[in-house]
Amino acid sequence: MDLHTRVRKVLSNKGMTQEELANIVGISQTAISDIVIGKTKKPRNILEIATALGVSVEWLKTGEGEVPECWVNEAPPIFKIDLYDFELSAGDGIINPDYPDVIASIHLTEEGLSQILRRKSAEGVCIFKVPTDSMAPTIRPCDLVFIDTNVKSYIGEGVYAFRVNECNYIKRLQRLPTGVIRALSDNKLYEPFDITEELFNSAEIIGKFIRIVPIDARDL
Repeated sequence: MDLHTRVRKVLSNKGMTQEELANIVGISQTAISDIVIGKTKKPRNILEIATALGVSVEWLKTGEGEVPECWVNEAPPIFKIDLYDFELSAGDGIINPDYPDVIASIHLTEEGLSQILRRKSAEGVCIFKVPTDSMAPTIRPCDLVFIDTNVKSYIGEGVYAFRVNECNYIKRLQRLPTGVIRALSDNKLYEPFDITEELFNSAEIIGKFIRIVPIDARDL
């Protein structure tokens, strides 16, 4: 974490504006702004800035040493991921509303996000329900799944949520040398089906499967 991040967060935690800090230090607000955005890496007024913020010079410059109370008491970021009233069929497909409602949400800390999703951001991540068993054992009937809706196109073999011919599916997609997209079920009782290149070009990729939600759906 850089100096400019520490200055910005301490200002925020203390409810102090850049203008107020500039007035205390005796420099222009532009000079403070340049520090906050990282343009000025080694401010000449570091001692005055640290004193005005009530933190040690060593900590402000390096992040080491005594951590100020305003930093220790900072609330950890919470990431909200919504569960939508929208089912992804792993079987014959289910017609759903185009604009599903949020029916529940889960909230994860930064640590929880890292442990569960192996990522630092929840942006674009949604939860959907899978009602059938054709993707078992990977996805069981009524499982809730994390979907990365940032993925809007086929980017290689994997499990995708997609909409084609008015139906929503979650399948393992594989592009064949002929250009045809093969939709496979992990449950071998279900036959794969092929989607022509022309039809797939009109399909909507909802997102890419990340993993199962590791909680009981009845808790949501």
